[in-house]
Amino acid sequence: MFKRARWFTVGVVAGAGTTMYGYVRWRESTSRLAPDRVSETVVGAARVAGRRARVTGESVAGAVREAVAEGREAMAEAEDRIRSELDRPSSGAVNPAGGPSRDR
Repeated sequence: MFKRARWFTVGVVAGAGTTMYGYVRWRESTSRLAPDRVSETVVGAARVAGRRARVTGESVAGAVREAVAEGREAMAEAEDRIRSELDRPSSGAVNPAGGPSRDR
């Protein structure tokens, strides 16, 4: 007899506890989704998204600037190398087309 009463009591307590937990969670969600709170939530989310976009944009812009600078340096080095090769005096050999050949 006492076993049944004990398990009945455990069931009632568990049921009442989960009912109260569900009720509290339901009230929190309904208050969070109220029209005045939804606008605050949307504005807050937009601010966070704007900050993230700004930070991401700044990091991408920095990476692009570095890449452009590196490309310009490589281009200038290649141009200097090519100019020095073109300015070098030829050995005097004649190419088959009839003009002086250029050493490569």
